[in-house]
Amino acid sequence: MSGEKKKGGGALLGAAFLMVTSAIGPGFLTQTATFTGTQKASFGFVILVSIILAAIAQINIWRVLCVTGYRGQDVANKLLPGLGYFVAFMVALGGLVFNIGNVGGGALGFNVLLGLPNSVGCALAAIIAIAVFVVKNAKSAMDTLVKVLGGIMIVVIFAIM
Repeated sequence: MSGEKKKGGGALLGAAFLMVTSAIGPGFLTQTATFTGTQKASFGFVILVSIILAAIAQINIWRVLCVTGYRGQDVANKLLPGLGYFVAFMVALGGLVFNIGNVGGGALGFNVLLGLPNSVGCALAAIIAIAVFVVKNAKSAMDTLVKVLGGIMIVVIFAIM
């Protein structure tokens, strides 16, 4: 029984790292650097306030979901009939848009690291992403990979700061 709990905890940690690091991408870093360069300390304050507000919102959302035992769209449907379907659609649409950006970011990374053209890097990033979903036992490998890469990302961010 404890072995199963440990596996679930590892997946939960992987999901937490994925959630924490998913907002940090090439667009986020570029825009943050640009606006911090022009706005200086006042933009730093905006970043701090947005982090605090995002943390408060996330804690409240997770608290409601954990207490009710419902999924997010079910809570929204109970609040206002049909709202849950709209929320689910918007989450799916956001996932599609952000993952297109992630494939583009992967292409930029391949361009910087290997000198590949963006179109080749985009195709390579897309193939890797598809392979992750096609491979049957990719779940445990992805959990481990996300933890390692998330840790590296956090170390790099602290090193840059």
